[in-house]
Amino acid sequence: MNLGATSWQDAGTYVDNARLLAGHASFCELLVYTWNDEIQYQLEREWDAMASLLELSVHLPADSAENAAAALKFFREREVLRFTVHPIVDVAMLRRLLTLGVNLVGDRLCLENLENDVFETVYTQVEDIPFSVTLDYGHLLLTGASPDRFADLYGERVAEVHFHGCDGSRCHILPDEATLAGFGDFMDRRFAGRSADMPVCVETFEWPVTRFILDSLARAPVAATPEGS
Repeated sequence: MNLGATSWQDAGTYVDNARLLAGHASFCELLVYTWNDEIQYQLEREWDAMASLLELSVHLPADSAENAAAALKFFREREVLRFTVHPIVDVAMLRRLLTLGVNLVGDRLCLENLENDVFETVYTQVEDIPFSVTLDYGHLLLTGASPDRFADLYGERVAEVHFHGCDGSRCHILPDEATLAGFGDFMDRRFAGRSADMPVCVETFEWPVTRFILDSLARAPVAATPEGS
């Protein structure tokens, strides 16, 4: 697996988080949940330093389609591994965003399944647009959906995977040993031939937990508990 993690590990800036991940991950997913001049300036100022440390992936703003589009226009000329975008129920607006995104960054644009059924509801109305898919394994566990069923339906378009634990009521937490083992088996079975290169982003937001998951996925056997910071 091509292992990465989100930029929300430390209270510092994007580059502070990239420095933290370097040596444990091959990419950092920049969580850009809104868009304004301050965020753009920060990314411009820190980009070269981050890019010198590891590859960069982007989670596009989820607060509005307009902000997601503005971020896409900013990032389009930069070296970005993948762009993850959330589905929205306004299909006409989603079609405009996905079409713009594919025109700007091609199939690096990935539509993600959430902790609800919006992805499944809108997919058939936008599937003619050649975007890719981000498979969020933790979201599937939370909603009781089968990761294998999701892979049956959308696996050929999956270009990034998000991983985190779930306890039945919340996700983005430390996975238990069975979940870690099950995820490894899932990746080997469903993405044979692609598993080694598939970007897998660990979406937990406490560095000791994230580091434990990254190191566990990178080796076998899986240890029992995360170490302290």
